[in-house]
Amino acid sequence: MGNLQTGEPSSGSASDMKTLLLAQKTELIGELTRAVANQFNNTMMAVTSYAELEMKRLPPSERRTLEQVLKSATRATALVQKLMGISSNQVRSPQAVNLNSVLTDIRGLVEQLAGELISVVYSLDSDISTVHVDPAEIEQLVLSLAINSRHAMAKGGTITVTTRPTRLAEDSVAGSEQPGEYVMLSVDDTFAGGTSTIRAEVGVEADRTSKTSLSLTAIRAIVESGDGITRFSTESGSGSSLKFYFPAQRQGREVEEKRTTPRKVALARTILIVEDDDAVRVPTSELLKMEGFKVLQAGTGEEAIQIVQQKHPALDVLITDVVMPRMTGHEVAARLLELHPGLKVLYMSGDTQEGMPPDNAEPLRGATLRKPFRLEVLKDKIHELLGE
Repeated sequence: MGNLQTGEPSSGSASDMKTLLLAQKTELIGELTRAVANQFNNTMMAVTSYAELEMKRLPPSERRTLEQVLKSATRATALVQKLMGISSNQVRSPQAVNLNSVLTDIRGLVEQLAGELISVVYSLDSDISTVHVDPAEIEQLVLSLAINSRHAMAKGGTITVTTRPTRLAEDSVAGSEQPGEYVMLSVDDTFAGGTSTIRAEVGVEADRTSKTSLSLTAIRAIVESGDGITRFSTESGSGSSLKFYFPAQRQGREVEEKRTTPRKVALARTILIVEDDDAVRVPTSELLKMEGFKVLQAGTGEEAIQIVQQKHPALDVLITDVVMPRMTGHEVAARLLELHPGLKVLYMSGDTQEGMPPDNAEPLRGATLRKPFRLEVLKDKIHELLGE
C-alpha cells in the first residue's frame, strides 16, 4: 500500500518548518474547499428545487428533460461530497450502508488515482449485509490506499477491491474484538515490480517518506469507529493486503415494511421556513404547499421571530438554514422554542461541518439535512420528526 506515514514530524528545524507550512497550506485548502462546497450546495439546491417544482406542474410525458437535469445535479453533488469527504474535520455521519454501493460510486476515482500502469479489479459479493459506517470515511480510506499503491508500484501492478460476508470465530479474534458475522472489505495490491516499503509486522508503522496523509493509525481509527477490525499483511517485493471487518447488520422485515408503507400527508401541519437565499426558500415552500402543508416563510431570523410573535401561528415544524447573516439557525431555534416548547426543528446546511448546535445544547437538537436534498427526503424527515 505504499508508505503509510505516522503523522509525526521529522526531526530538525528545517523539516519542522516544512511540516508546519504544509499543515497551514492544507488547512487553507480545506477551508477554501469547504466555502466553495457550501456555495455549490446552495446553488444546486435551487436548481433541484425549481426542477422538481416544474415537474410537479407538467404531465409525465413532458418531464424527461427535467429528469435529466435532476440526474446531472445528483452526479455533480456526489462529486463535491466525495471531495469534502477527503477533507479534514468533517462531521461524521455514520449510517446503515451497503459497502458495494459506496465502492461502486468511487470506482472511477480509484482508477484515476491508481494511474494508467495499475489495473483496478472489483470483486464484490452481492449477498453482503449492511454495515453502520460513515460512507465518506470508507471512500477516504479506499482512495488513500489507491494513492499509496500507486506510489509503491512504480512499475505497475493490480489493486483488487473485495467484499464478502465473513464469520469470525472465537479463535480468530483477540482482545476486545468480538466473534460473529461481519462484512469483509479488502484492498490488496500485487506488484508487477518494485519493493514494498511497508514493514511486515501488523501494527508497525512505515517510515516517514509517504506522499499521502492517511496513516495506518488513521485507517484503524476509521475502521474502529464502525466497531470494525483491521488485518494487515505484506510480502516484500510482492504486495500487501489490508482487510477490514465490519459487523453485519440484520436487515429485518420491519425495516423494509416501514420503508415501503406510504405515509399520509398531514394537511393541518404548519411549517415555518427560515432561509436567507430566496432561490432555495421560495421553491421549497411552494413544493411543501403542493404537498398540503401550510407554510410560512422568513428571509432572516429576526423576521421569523416577528412572524411568530405577531401572528401567533400554531407551529409544528421549524425548518431553518444554519448559517445566516446576523442570526444563526441555532439562535432562531432557541428563541422560537421559548415560544413553542414542543416545536420540532429541522436544520438545513450546505456546509458539511455545520448542523449541530453549539456546546451540545440538548434542547436545540434536531434533524439535519445536507443541501441539496430532494422533496421526498424532506417529507420523510418532517414525518419522522412528527412521529408519523
